[in-house]
Amino acid sequence: MQYFAAGFGGGFRVPFVIGETIVELGRRDAVRVGIAAGAALLGGGLVPSARAASATRRAAGTVNPYPAGEDGTVVALRHALDDAANGIAGLAGRDDKGRIIVRAKAAHRHVLRANLIVPGNTHLDATDARFVADFVSSGTAKTMVLNHVPGATTGGYNAPGNIRITGGSWDPVWQYLQNGTTAPAMNGITMEHTSNVELVGVTMYNVKWWHAIELNAVRNATVQECKLFGWIVDPQYVDKLWHGEAVQLDLAGSANTWAGAKDNTPCTDIRIIGNECAQSGSQGAWGALTGSHTAVPNVRHSRVRIEDNTVTGSLWDAITPFNTEALAITGNRITDCHGGVYVRGANSGVNPLTTVDITGNTVGPLRPNAQGKVRTGIGIAAYTADAPIRDILVTGNTAPSFSYYDQRWMTFRQPPQTK
Repeated sequence: MQYFAAGFGGGFRVPFVIGETIVELGRRDAVRVGIAAGAALLGGGLVPSARAASATRRAAGTVNPYPAGEDGTVVALRHALDDAANGIAGLAGRDDKGRIIVRAKAAHRHVLRANLIVPGNTHLDATDARFVADFVSSGTAKTMVLNHVPGATTGGYNAPGNIRITGGSWDPVWQYLQNGTTAPAMNGITMEHTSNVELVGVTMYNVKWWHAIELNAVRNATVQECKLFGWIVDPQYVDKLWHGEAVQLDLAGSANTWAGAKDNTPCTDIRIIGNECAQSGSQGAWGALTGSHTAVPNVRHSRVRIEDNTVTGSLWDAITPFNTEALAITGNRITDCHGGVYVRGANSGVNPLTTVDITGNTVGPLRPNAQGKVRTGIGIAAYTADAPIRDILVTGNTAPSFSYYDQRWMTFRQPPQTK
């Protein structure tokens, strides 16, 4: 079906289909969204049809899956993301960093039957939208959102970057409960082999076993003002609750790479600022706000800042970086958690760390476990001579206890705080 211009001259209007909605655009808007170039204004002003626009999109290629059973709003969102992957901006235009803005429909429950793939140079604005998972098959990778990684050989930080995701309520288990089925383990948002990422104002509920946000082989990322509520514990890790990081830093290893090369690329230049981490209305708290638990020799996460976060009720240490250097943990508020701040060096391989600052944090009271035990308020562990920690500063914190193990493999900028 083809749509015709409503008039001529200055009153020229172009009816254009976005998903299942017809929107009238002026000539300037038509040029801006990239459809006027293909318009053959034949005789009476014939304009491109929705079918022609779809053909252009297919010719340029897609990055999103299109599983059966999604409503028109979700399909339209996938089309808009695919357009962004091909440099086609919609009515929202671009933000101040040149990213194409893709707006999810507010007050709509987006039931995702597969991953939502966010391309580079894209700002997914999910303000006031809700997202739930109901994936089609067990063969779909279990993360609600993944960035576009072009191929299996894409490594380092070479997947298209400059990505921003703002807002939205995200819940990977809710729809399964409504269906009366068992939810799979799942991440909320995963970024892999990319750079220049901003995740701001996201609310994540009730993640099963894995992570609300995983940064895996990512350079230059900010996680800010997010609300991370509720975690379902993996039964096989009830004695390893440090696996339950709401925001996990990971490297692209042999068993934990979502897309692209398994090349052990670590995370660097990461900021985790002003977030809230706690239980939800139906599920318990996270194991920790942030940390990691993967290491290989001579590879370290670096230049990580964890600042001004509020953590309540964590089942393990609230903040527990692992194998991370050029690390600053400052001004965080930790209440009713099993432990406070605990920085860990690698426990195998050659991985010396340098520069760890733990300053101005408020910890306590700590919450005993079923055996009546609590962990330390502020702590550091260096496990082996091959993974020493140098240039440490611990000062200005309020905490019930301090622990340093093993100090023979540590050096301090000044005597460490002990009370």
